[in-house]
Amino acid sequence: MLRACFWVVFLFIEVTVSGQKPEAEAEVILQSRHVWRGSQLGNAIAIEPSATVTSGRFSFNLWAAVTTNNSYSEIDLIPSYTFNHFTFTVFDYYNPIPEENNQYLNFQEGKNRHSVELSLDNYSIEKQRFKWMIGTFILGDKNDETGNPFFSTYLELKYPFTVFGIETEPFAGLTPFRGYYADKIALINTGISFSKEIDLKLPFTFPLSLSFISNPYSKQSFVIFAGGIAF
Repeated sequence: MLRACFWVVFLFIEVTVSGQKPEAEAEVILQSRHVWRGSQLGNAIAIEPSATVTSGRFSFNLWAAVTTNNSYSEIDLIPSYTFNHFTFTVFDYYNPIPEENNQYLNFQEGKNRHSVELSLDNYSIEKQRFKWMIGTFILGDKNDETGNPFFSTYLELKYPFTVFGIETEPFAGLTPFRGYYADKIALINTGISFSKEIDLKLPFTFPLSLSFISNPYSKQSFVIFAGGIAF
């Protein structure tokens, strides 16, 4: 919660300086499985609420996930800042261990369930069709053998386009060296996703998506259905 307070204060400063009225949006998504960067987390349907406040170049997102059988849960604080058409993001991931006594503010060695990643992307460049992002863990990503950080890094490339009103996004993600994702340089997340937001002229919309995902490194493949409500 201390991190949340810090980013709320930061957002307040940004609103004050920019003089712009902040915008807020929220959604609740149900996914057939939670698959992140080519790996399945949990083994049941996932409920994923999210809320975002944006003011000028600054954005703060609170994202969470929990499976219906409690095999996986997560709470993320995600502030980001856009400059020169690039977006710099800090991901504070909190991943409690199922059926254990987890404490959000417990940062003791061996009990800390937080990890922090820094990322940079060009997603805000609307005229640039070719998209990329790169993210590196700086905290909570340790080599158990040496005790040193892995600095696990993930690079993703994608090329979104629209076909018959359906947002289509082929993508490929790799890790350039040994770390959390793989024991060596490896292609870990490939596939294509299709998404459509159903607008019935109500105060909310219904986002739908279908994804085909393959992890060449682990030799696993997934078909993911998702749908929900967005405000």
